[in-house]
Amino acid sequence: MEYLLISFIAGVLTVIAPCVFTLLPVVLSGSLQTNSWKRPLIIIGSLSSSVFLFTLLLKASTALISVPPEFWTYLSGGILIIFGIFTIFPDIWTAISTKLGLSQNSEEALHKASQKQGVARDIMIGLALGPVFSSCSPTYAIIIATVLPQSFWIGVLNLLLYVIGLALVLSIIAVFGQKAVAKMKWAANPNSVFKKILGAILVIVGIFISTGLDKDLETFLLDNGLFDPTNIEINLMKMNDADTHGMEGDLGLSIEEPYDAPEIQDIEAWINSDGEKIADLKGKVVLIDFWTYSCINCVRTIPYVQGWYEKYQDDGLVVIGMHAPEFAFERELENVENAVSEFGITYPVGLDNNYGTWRAYDNQFWPAHYFIDKNGQIVHTHFGVGEYDKSEAVIRYLLELDTDTVENSDVEPPISSKQTPETYLGYQRGQYFANAAEFIADQSVEYAGTETLVRNYWSLSGAWIITDESSISNSDNSVLRINYSAKDVYLVMGSDEVSTVKVILEDGDMYGTDVYEDGTVRVDGPGLYHLISNDELQTEHILELQFEKGIEINAFTFGS
Repeated sequence: MEYLLISFIAGVLTVIAPCVFTLLPVVLSGSLQTNSWKRPLIIIGSLSSSVFLFTLLLKASTALISVPPEFWTYLSGGILIIFGIFTIFPDIWTAISTKLGLSQNSEEALHKASQKQGVARDIMIGLALGPVFSSCSPTYAIIIATVLPQSFWIGVLNLLLYVIGLALVLSIIAVFGQKAVAKMKWAANPNSVFKKILGAILVIVGIFISTGLDKDLETFLLDNGLFDPTNIEINLMKMNDADTHGMEGDLGLSIEEPYDAPEIQDIEAWINSDGEKIADLKGKVVLIDFWTYSCINCVRTIPYVQGWYEKYQDDGLVVIGMHAPEFAFERELENVENAVSEFGITYPVGLDNNYGTWRAYDNQFWPAHYFIDKNGQIVHTHFGVGEYDKSEAVIRYLLELDTDTVENSDVEPPISSKQTPETYLGYQRGQYFANAAEFIADQSVEYAGTETLVRNYWSLSGAWIITDESSISNSDNSVLRINYSAKDVYLVMGSDEVSTVKVILEDGDMYGTDVYEDGTVRVDGPGLYHLISNDELQTEHILELQFEKGIEINAFTFGS
C-alpha cells in the first residue's frame, strides 16, 4: 500500500515527461475548439478510462495477446488523423452527415445532433490514446510488473490513483488553455486558420503514432538533456523509505511504529539450516531477505547481504533468505541449492514456494529486506537495490555498535527511464510479443518472425512452444530477436541437456560474462545468463539469439 501517494504524484509528474508528449497536443487541440468546459473533461475522462482499461488488458493480462501491437498503433493514429482532417475541412463531416441522414431539417434538431456528434467525437479522441499509452514513470512500471501480479486489487488501486493524477493536471491545462482562447472571438469560426492549425496538430500526432516517430522523438528529447521528471519520482520512492523514527546522527528507521515480526511459515525445504523460527531468535538482530535467484536486482544485493552476515554474525546478526520463486523451475530444491552455492551464500535459505511467509509479511517486491530488532519487532524495511551503507548502519545500530564506522559501499540503482523493462517470454505476461497474431498456446508453432521491431518488442521465428511463463525452442533453427535499450542484458533460461545459444550483436555491442569468444552461451541448467555488457547504455539495438532445440527461456532483465 506504500505506493498509493507516490502513484498519484507519479501521474501528476507524467504530464511533463517527454514520454507522454502526445497527450498534450491532442487534449489541447480538442478542448480549444469550443467554449464549453465539458468538452475537455469528456476528452480527458475518456482518455483516462482508456489508459486504465488498456493498461489492464494489454500490460497486466493476456486477454488481447493475440492482437498484434501494430493494430493498436495504426488504430489510434488513424482515429486522430481522421478527426484531424474533419477539423481542417469541416464541410467534409457536414457532407457525410447529410449523406448518412444524420442531419435534421430544423435548426434546433440540427444543433442537438451536432452536440451529440461532438460528444462522440470527443470520446473517440480520448479513447484513441489508451492502446498506445506508455509511461517512463518507474512507479507505473512497478505497478504493472510487480504490484498487479502479486496483489491485483492493490495494483488496480495504485493504477487508478496514477490515472487520477494524470487526468487532474491535463484538466487544469485544458481549462486554462480554453479560457485564454475564449478571449479570441475569431477562434470560434470553424473555418478559421486557428481551427485548421488544431486539426493539423491532430493529423501530425496521428502520423507520429502510426509510424513510431513519437518514440523516436521521446528518445531524442531525453538523450539531449530535456528535463526528466522521473528523477523526482525516484527520489520520492527513496523518501518513501526515509526517516520517520529518529536515531543517532542522520540515520533513520522506516517504521514509525515497530510491530511484531510474523513467524516464518510454510517452508518446503531449508538450505544451510535445519529450520529457523523468529520465536527462537529473540535477543538476536534478524535480517529477512526475500529474493529469487533469477532476479538480477536480487543477485546484485547478495554480495552485500553475505558480507554483512560474515562481518556481524559473531555480534549477533542472523540473516535468513526467503526464496520466493517467480518461475516454476525456481521451486526445485536442487536448482536453488546450485544458485546458493554459485552465489557463495552461507546463511540459512528457506524455500517459500507457496508464498506463506511472503503473505505473512505482506511483501510485494524482490528484493525486500526486513530488519528485526532484539525484541522480535520489525523496525526498518528496504525494497530494491542501493542504500547499502544505510542498511549496514541500521544493522550496526540494532547491534548497538558504532554507526559512524560504516564504509560507503552504496551504489546507485541501475535504473534509467530509457531502459527496456523486464520482459517476460510466456503468454501470461507477454505483452511485448511482436508477432502475437501467430500465437497458439502450449503447442508447437512455426513462427515467421517480423522484419522490423519497435522499441522493447521481441519476436520469434522457427518452431517454438509458448507456455504460460516461458517459450521453448522446438527446432535447431529457432530464433529470438529483441529491440532493447540498456547497458547490460540478461536472460533467464535453462535446458535439460547441455545446449548452445548463438549470440549475434550489433556493431559496437560487447558480449556479457557468460558468452564465449565465439559468441556462444553454454546452457547447462536453469539460471540467469549475462549476454551483453556494454560500457554505456545503448538505445534501440537489436539482439538476435539462435537456439538449439529444447531450451526454455523465461525473461529478459536489463541494467543501465
